[in-house]
Order: sequence, then C-alpha cells, then structure tokens
Amino acid sequence: MSKILSWCILWLAVIAISGCSRSVKNEEMHGVWKYIQVENPNQGTITPAEEIEANEPSIRFSPGNKLEMTWGGKVLSEGTYRIAYPVIEYRENLKEKGSREIKFLIKKFEDNVLVFQTMEADAVRVTARKVN
Repeated sequence: MSKILSWCILWLAVIAISGCSRSVKNEEMHGVWKYIQVENPNQGTITPAEEIEANEPSIRFSPGNKLEMTWGGKVLSEGTYRIAYPVIEYRENLKEKGSREIKFLIKKFEDNVLVFQTMEADAVRVTARKVN
C-alpha cells in the first residue's frame, strides 16, 4: 500500500510542478521591447547606459512571426521567429546570403520585462521593457 501512496504523491508533485511552468504565447510578445541593459555575463561586461540611451536599441515582435532588431535607428537584423518556450528560435534573413538560425533563451518574462540571451559560449544577455 505504501508503494501506491508513494506513486500517487510523486504523480501529484509532477502535475503540480508542470502546472507552475510559464509558457509564452506569440501575442504576448507582440510589440516593441526597448533594451534597458545589454551584458556579456561570461566576460562580466555591461554596455554603458549612455550608449544604450544614445542608440535606443529594441526588438520588435510582429504578427506573422516577424522579428526586427534595431540599434541607432537602423535595422540590424530581421527575420522570423518561433517560440518553443523557453527558447525563441530566430531565423535571420541574410538577404542574398540566405539565412541562419539563432536561438535565444528566455530567462525572464513578466511585468512587461523580457530577459533573453544568446545560447552560445560567449552569451549576450538583453533586458528589455515593453513600450507598446
């Protein structure tokens, strides 16, 4: 009888934990997210606030799974995305050179704040606030 009880408790714990995980829907991402911090956690460097303010970097998620990154008023990167939470799978359009796949790990998504980082050895982490 104790084995059955143990399995029931384990099963309930698994259900409770899986029910607590947060997923992100495309519609929640839609809009412009203004960068408020850019850091390289492996190197311990942070882009100076003055540089962020001067260049007004942002990422825009649009209907049709379109994504656009801007810096200094210029489009740095554009393409399409898919959310496989906690990962943003981004297909960057390289114009005549085709495309490339980039994955971003969502570290935080709450209260109109998005923290995401590249999934490379030399990661870049961005903290952004939704502006519209």
